[in-house]
Amino acid sequence: MGRLSEQVVASMRRSIVHNEWAAGSRLPTAEALAESLGVSRSVVRDALRTLSSMGLVEVRHGHGIFVAVPRDDVLTTALTLRMQRSDLTIGDVLEARVALESTLAAEAAHTGGPETWKPIRAHLGAFEDAVRAADWPVAHAEHLRFHLGIVRALGLPALELLIEPLQELIIISSIPPNPESGEQWGIGSHDRIIEALENGDPGAARAAVREHFAYTRSPWYVEYGRTLFRDVQIAHERRASNARPGITNAR
Repeated sequence: MGRLSEQVVASMRRSIVHNEWAAGSRLPTAEALAESLGVSRSVVRDALRTLSSMGLVEVRHGHGIFVAVPRDDVLTTALTLRMQRSDLTIGDVLEARVALESTLAAEAAHTGGPETWKPIRAHLGAFEDAVRAADWPVAHAEHLRFHLGIVRALGLPALELLIEPLQELIIISSIPPNPESGEQWGIGSHDRIIEALENGDPGAARAAVREHFAYTRSPWYVEYGRTLFRDVQIAHERRASNARPGITNAR
């Protein structure tokens, strides 16, 4: 990308992030942009390709150029692909989660109030009911909501925004070796976490999260923990695809 194109990218990016062009709004044509910016149409086209790769604009052929609506899945996809291209294992991801979630739980126990924990306990109950009913999609969703609820309890919108792209990693690293084993989902292993939060005990909350992840040292998990993240991700995508209506399991 040439220097002029870089300047156009920087100028248009500033306009977009400062909401001079609202999300979803239609931009001037490439020709009009070139004229207003004093550059050639080829420079504008190069800049638009770069802005599109950044997720800032959408070029809809036959319809025009639009300011992209912010989407969390762009960051999530980029992070997931980065993890897939690494040699990190599920065990590596879980070790990172232990460090992060134990710290966040301790802080949440310090700052949260009685009303904070009601929805989190509700998600925990819904998760356990779904596991007992072998309703795995609901179990996945409620388990994620339980863990993310602890982050939301901190009341820090910026932190929530930073954590959102990690949702896919949390989902994948939460899947036990046998996804349809109620025992491996660990019903009851979250109880000490919510109790420590409700009691406002940061030290107990930190210890409870670490104890919750103790299953990673279980005989049934050790070998699985050495599995590459990308291999578990692919297996999860296949299961999700086979579970959709109209798609049969390949044999």
